Amino acid sequence: MPSVIFESDRKLLIDTINSNSTPNNEFGDIISRCKNLLSSRNNFIVSYVTRQANMVAHNIARASLSHPSPHIFHEVSSTLYLLFCNEMN
Repeated sequence: MPSVIFESDRKLLIDTINSNSTPNNEFGDIISRCKNLLSSRNNFIVSYVTRQANMVAHNIARASLSHPSPHIFHEVSSTLYLLFCNEMN
């Protein structure tokens, strides 16, 4: 059982990380570093999810853009709360 599951809605990114080959460009350099980090641990999984399945993370990221500096939320907004509830059902 993996301890950490990385999910992304960027199919090209996930496919490239999970493939045996790596592009010979700047993107490939970043992917190679990711692969090296992931191979040093056997309890990580990288998987693709659709944007619809990733709506909670997408909306949290969007909400973070409205704050010019680091911010700690002490309460969950009603919009995000509804997304969390829908995600768990």
